[in-house]
Amino acid sequence: MDENPFADPNQVNPFMDPSVTQVSQQSTTVGAGIEDPFNAPSAEPATVPVISHSDNSAMAGSSAPTTTTSSYGGGNNPGYGGGNNYGSSFSSQPPKQYGNDETIQKQEEVTTEIVEPNSEKMVEDEFRKREEDLERRERQLREEQKRLEDARVYGDRVPNFPPIPSFFPCTPCVYHNIDFDIPPEHQTTVRRVFYHWQFTVFCYLFNFVVCFGMICKLGTDVGSTFGLSILFAALFIPLSFLTWYRMLYNAVRQDSAMRYMLFFFTYGFQILSSIISALGIPDGGYAGWITSFQTLSKNKLLGVLGIINSLFWVGNTLIAVYLIMQIHKTYRSTGQSMEKASGEFAASAGSSRNFGQAVLRSL
Repeated sequence: MDENPFADPNQVNPFMDPSVTQVSQQSTTVGAGIEDPFNAPSAEPATVPVISHSDNSAMAGSSAPTTTTSSYGGGNNPGYGGGNNYGSSFSSQPPKQYGNDETIQKQEEVTTEIVEPNSEKMVEDEFRKREEDLERRERQLREEQKRLEDARVYGDRVPNFPPIPSFFPCTPCVYHNIDFDIPPEHQTTVRRVFYHWQFTVFCYLFNFVVCFGMICKLGTDVGSTFGLSILFAALFIPLSFLTWYRMLYNAVRQDSAMRYMLFFFTYGFQILSSIISALGIPDGGYAGWITSFQTLSKNKLLGVLGIINSLFWVGNTLIAVYLIMQIHKTYRSTGQSMEKASGEFAASAGSSRNFGQAVLRSL
């Protein structure tokens, strides 16, 4: 190419200055002393291309600039880390962290918490929740136990017996709960007496049904028997509950010798009444043996029902005899005596206005 016709021949080329030519002959090193972030062991220091000029003809474009190749990670290929592909020499280890030791330690702790959750902390939290739940339940049980104990001592109990539906005009009369009121060692005995009372109720009702059948088939000849069966059923069912079953219930609950004695007296009367019921005296209100055999010649079906009724009363009597023997053993085992019963009765009668109130308090 021809020289520049407009160039001043007397002008001095600034690139021909000795200081410039000295520097241009050396390669300028960039990033020397800085650690390679990609941890490549064969990395060469990065260089920046420098143009070398020899004379004014270089400014005119007669010669191409010479360059020094720069690469990261070494090798002849332009890829990072050497090799034919980009990133082929990256290490599988996490990148090295920079900063002081405290900063690096905090970064490692954060990484550990993210990658691997703290299972020990989770287990500790779960145990803490269970412990709090157990403490809450234990506190509720203590409160319930205290409430029940207060109810036992102060008698703050809602009547629940007999179980009457809410739409009935009358309401339950007494509180009855064997599991709560009776000590565990006496619950079986009291529950047996309760079942005996229920069987007694059944006997009175069945006797009423048989007598009702007799008056329907035999007419007014058995009218007195039918009338008394109604009276006995209506009178003795509630009295049997109050006089001997409830008496035993309170005797065991309060460990009262006086109530034990009253129970033995009223329960003995119940045994005598069962014997009379089983006999079935004519016009006596019971379809027992005598009445059943008299009816058998007139109406076999009613006679058979009367015999079954008699068997029920015999069984009732035998059960009552067995139970009173068992209860007497319990009475003796608890250290009760006639003297203790007399003292309790005298104290109860003395604190009441009259004898009737003392008897009512014992029920």
